[in-house]
Amino acid sequence: MAKVLVKQLNRSDYLSQDEYEEAQHAQFEAAFKKFKKEVIKEGILKDYRDRMYYVSKSEKGKAKKKAGRRKQLKQMYKERRLANYDY
Repeated sequence: MAKVLVKQLNRSDYLSQDEYEEAQHAQFEAAFKKFKKEVIKEGILKDYRDRMYYVSKSEKGKAKKKAGRRKQLKQMYKERRLANYDY
């Protein structure tokens, strides 16, 4: 196994090839995790999925109305369940 000087890890000692590859893998994992978090935060994937196919205004309105009705029913059931609960 060859010894490799690793300056990116801020270490002055030498690492074996396996240790070096493991350190590089750890750096990649941390960078990928940060990138993934930023992509989710920015909403890039959600925007991509929304733009995958065209949705007309009437379809958007119907979906919004359906979601509102579903939310209203959920709230109603929750209130009923709490009203029937004896403290």
